[in-house]
Amino acid sequence: MASKQVSFAKEKVVREFLVPDYYKDFHCKGGNCRDSCCVEWKVTIPMEQYFLLHGLKCKTSVKEKIDRAFRPLLNPTKDRYAEIVHNYDGDCPLHKKDGYCLLHETCGEEVLPWVCRFYPRGPRIDIANEASCANSCEKTLELLFSSSNKLSFEIRSLTFLISKPKEAIPEERKLLYIKVRDNIFSLLTNRDYPLHLRIINLGKYLSVMGENTQIDLNEIDFSFNIPEYDIDENHQLLWSLLEMFDSKYKRLDEQLSEARSNYLLKDVAEVYNKNKEHLERTINNHEIYFEKMLINDLFFKQFPFQNNFSVYDQYLALCGTYVLLRYLTLNLMTNKSSIDDYIDILAKSFTVISHSEFDKLISSFMKRLEIKELASLSKILQM
Repeated sequence: MASKQVSFAKEKVVREFLVPDYYKDFHCKGGNCRDSCCVEWKVTIPMEQYFLLHGLKCKTSVKEKIDRAFRPLLNPTKDRYAEIVHNYDGDCPLHKKDGYCLLHETCGEEVLPWVCRFYPRGPRIDIANEASCANSCEKTLELLFSSSNKLSFEIRSLTFLISKPKEAIPEERKLLYIKVRDNIFSLLTNRDYPLHLRIINLGKYLSVMGENTQIDLNEIDFSFNIPEYDIDENHQLLWSLLEMFDSKYKRLDEQLSEARSNYLLKDVAEVYNKNKEHLERTINNHEIYFEKMLINDLFFKQFPFQNNFSVYDQYLALCGTYVLLRYLTLNLMTNKSSIDDYIDILAKSFTVISHSEFDKLISSFMKRLEIKELASLSKILQM
């Protein structure tokens, strides 16, 4: 173990955090992880962490690996100054064969870059004190899917080394966030309705809330005539939507290509119905899993209070995320039947959804295809 190092974080924060019920049980799977976050991910670190890493005092053999593991970006900023240099097989050079980190093992947890130290945890201390884990981590999904119970939340005392927000959030906005968040989760966990209808009800609520932020759920008319949908028409829309990504995300594009290949020179409705039946037979609680996964993602993002992103655009992104994941799981599970296979498809998809500009892109693409009103959304959400 090296001598005590300087911490990268600016301030230690010890607070009461609201966390999902699975949070206390989370631990890294290390070498047992099927798709490690150390492999292929474009991980960047701030300038201060880059120089502190290069100033570490440790064994020469380890120091040489650390110095070669990070390099400055071509157009660096203070927040995105350097990146991890992957080796020939796309792995982090500090990622050991047993699945653990050489930097962590040699120099201690306090020297890990923030992204490596926290992931998949996402602490928030601005609009509310909250922490959860990202769906892009297979362990998170394993914990979420371990029961059919609704996702619940609890208060836990946690410590993070984290930068405090530069500006204070007005108290009334904090209270509004809690009220809206609770209403959203109430709608999405109402299992008296199928999930696609719950998502439509959420859209109604968000539309009304735009005019009256204090409105209660019992004041809203949620009646809605669900229009009939056409499988072939929906698939044309889905294909157009997905092709707009045009290989922007390699990890996602590989899955999309495989999913689309199921329909080449085949009857779309016949293949779709066969795949749907197979999924419902092999993953009995898939709708419950989707419910819990979506709520966990919304909590992680502090939906719908994301910065510089309108509430309705955030809603469109949620709808786009749902139909995309439904399409992938229906088609990629065709020859698979285990919960691990199911989780791998979803976790890999969330490496793009949760860690990129995916939300803004997919909401923009949906508007371009005129999939933006509740009527058109309800057709494609039924897939």
